[in-house]
Amino acid sequence: MIDGVIKYHVSHTQIPSPEFTAFHDLEALRCRLFALGLIGETPDGIGYGNISFRNNGERSFTITATQTGKQPHLKPNAYIHIVNYDFGTFTVFSEGEFKPSSEALSHAMIYEIHPDIQAVIHVHSAALWQMMIKQKILATTAEYGTAEMVREIAALYQSRNPFKYNAFVMKGHKDGIITFGKNIKEAELRLYHLIQETLNQI
Repeated sequence: MIDGVIKYHVSHTQIPSPEFTAFHDLEALRCRLFALGLIGETPDGIGYGNISFRNNGERSFTITATQTGKQPHLKPNAYIHIVNYDFGTFTVFSEGEFKPSSEALSHAMIYEIHPDIQAVIHVHSAALWQMMIKQKILATTAEYGTAEMVREIAALYQSRNPFKYNAFVMKGHKDGIITFGKNIKEAELRLYHLIQETLNQI
């Protein structure tokens, strides 16, 4: 399985990336995650990790472009505007200079869980991934970017409070972890709490 490959349908409009007010906060977050090695690129050149932020529209959010993991800093044009999505046809409708991350529909389903979810973080960490599996923290088993993954995310939160369980490990996506929250800070703090738990076990 090669990470970073888009598996859904993309209806993409090639235009200058729309401006969005959260750029500086989102880019500052991404820089911190990159510095920690939680976003980056594998030795064989495959990028990993992505972040997103909900826009004003209920079915609209901004997400990092595909294959940007190796870049320590991103310009605004590397953030792609998702204007809509359709789980039935497994399609994302996007605008910007590049195509969106291969995880865009997984992010979309997380935003569908609750209207107050505003930010989603997807990172990679072998140690954190192994700890979360060992501790039997909430998990999906499907491959990344697939319809099965989207369905599993929906099933995880059918009877769970998403703000109490705002993190899960992706067993079918090696080293992949997702956190989310009502704002960027909440999503980021949840990730750091998981990191602290991992360090406490060393």
